[in-house]
Amino acid sequence: MFKHLRIKLTLTNILVLSLILIFVFSGIYILMAKGLAMETERALRVILLQSKIPERSMGGHPRKPPQDGFYIGLDSESNVIVRSQNISLDGEELEVLLDKSIKSRKNSGDIKVSSETYRFMKFPSPEGGSVTIAYLNIQKDKAFLTRLATIFLIIGLGSVGLGFFGSLFMADRALLPIKDAWEKQKNFITDASHELRTPLSSIQTNLEVILDNTQESIDSQRKWFDNILSENKRMSRLVDDLLLLARADSRQENMIKVMFNLSKALQEAASPYEPIGAKKDIEVVMHLDEDVNIVGDETRIKQLIVILLDNALKYTPTGGNIELELRERGSYAEIFVRDTGDGITEGDKDKIFERFYRVDKARSRGSGGSGLGLSIAYWIVKEHGGSIKVIDGKAGGSVFNVVLPK
Repeated sequence: MFKHLRIKLTLTNILVLSLILIFVFSGIYILMAKGLAMETERALRVILLQSKIPERSMGGHPRKPPQDGFYIGLDSESNVIVRSQNISLDGEELEVLLDKSIKSRKNSGDIKVSSETYRFMKFPSPEGGSVTIAYLNIQKDKAFLTRLATIFLIIGLGSVGLGFFGSLFMADRALLPIKDAWEKQKNFITDASHELRTPLSSIQTNLEVILDNTQESIDSQRKWFDNILSENKRMSRLVDDLLLLARADSRQENMIKVMFNLSKALQEAASPYEPIGAKKDIEVVMHLDEDVNIVGDETRIKQLIVILLDNALKYTPTGGNIELELRERGSYAEIFVRDTGDGITEGDKDKIFERFYRVDKARSRGSGGSGLGLSIAYWIVKEHGGSIKVIDGKAGGSVFNVVLPK
């Protein structure tokens, strides 16, 4: 698919470039040709004027005919009655030139004699009968236009050649984000299918166990129902997360931004994690600057903190601690979520905000994670015009650093 698209983009670029070159070069060529034709016509009229008043001068300067031009006057019988003295053609060539111009039905045109091209123009006498024919050698003009066309052809072919390779390069560059998006979409669909299949398989297995033991009471099979309920909740969370990211991608998920107390919001979001952490012998502590106010979506900011604390809780071992810190920094607020887990490798730091990415796939899936939480956190921060990154903690573990403008 991408190979065909690459070729199509390249050919389209070459076609556009070729049309532009043809338009520009043709325009220049036509303008030059018309300009030379006008100069030739003026020169022929000067030659005619000299045939009428050869000795007349203008402004004190003799008006001389062009060096390569001459005239011949004919009577009504086409006999030569007057001619220029500067004719360089021999008798036979002059006879051929004169014969062709007399026989021509046109009042002007080009005649080729030997290797030279002459333009002629007939000027009939007002009294009738006689006619004066002015001639001008335009071989130099022809040669100039030929050289100009050759130069344009060489430049055009060279430009198309360079444009071809340049277009291939640009097409590859243009397709990179498309390829990346395509790969991410394929991986997203694959991962989503896998994540949905896992709870569905678990639900099916538990239902089969229940159906195989129809004589058992509901209470005796409670653990199978609990498993089904747990997997159903997990699948519901996954579907909700998928829908949220889909709406975010299509710009259909709007933030409701108002001024709110960030300190209070963080306190409310983090408080439930203190007893949860205590059950796992994990201490959850908070260091929050008071009355830090920002403009944003309070619900989404709380969701952000829940995601980061939930992530920290998963990776912090028994006996560890989690710290939530809020600091006011002038025009922005800075949030830190620290844990004492195993930390995140440098290779994983650039990928943890990708969808369905897990540092420890087995443990994350076992703990009910879908791999979408940090992707949602990243989206929330970006929608608020902030930034989020993960760094190594001084005493080990990881530190998620969030910066939000006020």
